[in-house]
Amino acid sequence: MSELILKARRAIRFLFYKDIPIKDQTYISKILNNDELELLFWKMSKADRHHSLEVLNRTYKRTQNVDLLKLSLLHDIGKSISEYSWVFRILAELKIVTNRKAYNYLNHEDIGYDLLKENISNDEIAKYYFENLLTTKNEILDKTDF
Repeated sequence: MSELILKARRAIRFLFYKDIPIKDQTYISKILNNDELELLFWKMSKADRHHSLEVLNRTYKRTQNVDLLKLSLLHDIGKSISEYSWVFRILAELKIVTNRKAYNYLNHEDIGYDLLKENISNDEIAKYYFENLLTTKNEILDKTDF
């Protein structure tokens, strides 16, 4: 599917996200299995939490690797440092907006890694994030993050 169509579908979904049902909240808690990780997850915007849950569900269909499932929930935690409207996200990705906020949005994965290193006592999680998202994007995550 073309990049533009994927971004348009995501922008439309952005408008309709609701609170995550209790059943899914319990599922998220079970996957993360760590209070520090849960805190970072719940700091994300409603839209980013929903998107991460969608990525988790698509990833689970391909693998039950617990670390990759955690990563699917945490891959956008770097976006939690600011609010980004769907219009802003599109303008930033098209390089129409080029301010510091746009830079942070476009580099949210690096910021997420910093958040993990600063807030999580388990270094293995940050290492896995670095190796499977920043160094080389995990093949499964690459196919499920849309």
